[in-house]
Amino acid sequence: MTTGIKQAGRGNNYISPIVYLLLFITYCLHSSGCTYKKIEKIIIQPESPAVSVSSIIDLISERNNKIKNIRGIANINIISSNSTQRVKEAIVVNGDSHIRLESLNITGQPSLIMVSDSNAVTIYNINENRFYKGDASPEVLHKITGIYLSPLEIANLLTGRQSIENNRIEDMHLAKENSAYILRTQSSGSKSYNEIRFEPTNLSTTTIKSYDDTGKIVKFITFSDYRKAGEYLFPFKRQILLPPRGLSMTVEYTDLEINTEMEESVFNLTIPEDAEEMEMN
Repeated sequence: MTTGIKQAGRGNNYISPIVYLLLFITYCLHSSGCTYKKIEKIIIQPESPAVSVSSIIDLISERNNKIKNIRGIANINIISSNSTQRVKEAIVVNGDSHIRLESLNITGQPSLIMVSDSNAVTIYNINENRFYKGDASPEVLHKITGIYLSPLEIANLLTGRQSIENNRIEDMHLAKENSAYILRTQSSGSKSYNEIRFEPTNLSTTTIKSYDDTGKIVKFITFSDYRKAGEYLFPFKRQILLPPRGLSMTVEYTDLEINTEMEESVFNLTIPEDAEEMEMN
């Protein structure tokens, strides 16, 4: 190897042109007699677009309108004060509150199916051949699933949508803290309020904190692992904490489709005639 280098360099005294070039540049940078003068280039950073309450609301509305429906597979962990549940879930959400959830067993077949709209919820336990029906309320869903959320709240959680642009807002403030924007909203006639934190670059929602009228946190939602799903930037992971109820739920998508063609029959649940009915109201 050494022999090859000497032959290519025409002997031991050969100095590469690259070395001469480096020496010349060094001399020019440090010698007052050199005609070269280093010029400091002033870089003007572009101004960030103005962020206001109205622009945030418009952005939320635009994102909500873009996501018509989702279909995916997710791993869901639910931790309460007395139990821990881990399940793979097939998820279909259409509109504001049409939901179909299928809990899958180890063979990938559904063992429990839930369908719901804004009025009613039906859950069929295939293994027990038993079904539950009731109003689409947080109380009924909590009795059946352990999740104290309404169908609309579940739909928003699974799709990442936020419905604040449709609410009557009495007080709304926007502040910048630790390179993030925080929007505080308070509904008319209520002392409870929400704080929504946005990532500063693309204004993606990172957290939502809901406070009661005493200032205690009653709901804390975190959105993370944003990825491209088709043309959409979507949070593939979200976690919800309900401190008053000692409940924590994590949803992590492993497969996801947005705005695919969907038949309304997806939300029809056929119950066998011999299934036992359990009233939950």
